[in-house]
Amino acid sequence: MNLLMMFFRKIVHSWVFKDKYIFPVFLFVFISDQITKYSVYKNMSLGESIPAEGIIRITYARNTGMAFSLFENFGIILLILSLIIASILIIYLFTIDKPRILIRIFSGLVVGGALGNILDRIRFGYVNDFIDVGWWPVFNIADSSITIAIGIYIFDAIFIQKLK
Repeated sequence: MNLLMMFFRKIVHSWVFKDKYIFPVFLFVFISDQITKYSVYKNMSLGESIPAEGIIRITYARNTGMAFSLFENFGIILLILSLIIASILIIYLFTIDKPRILIRIFSGLVVGGALGNILDRIRFGYVNDFIDVGWWPVFNIADSSITIAIGIYIFDAIFIQKLK
């Protein structure tokens, strides 16, 4: 019980809630992801594209897989895996000292994107996708934020950490 109270105190007094990067990035990604998905869900028919032709379109699609339609029809497994990964990252953030700015931005992007897609999986059993770029699978803002976060992490690991 004492260990649980220490952990709870650490969360309450954590740098995460006071940080000017991680929480705003998380909120921006999560809210913009949900607003855009909801708008497409309410205003378009499944498979409809705007414009009807072209390289860049808004196309309403449902994804039972993970980002970019990988591992289709593994919804419950992906939901559980997403919840575990997001939980581990959140717990990790609350238990460490304040990391460098790129890692804080990375964390906000990953958690915002993961929770955006998790909410879709819980509500619908699939993820709403709508960004259609040429031959690439249809995706959404949450997928984009996770992909950008991975790019930031790789950049940090290859270039920034090597400079130190």
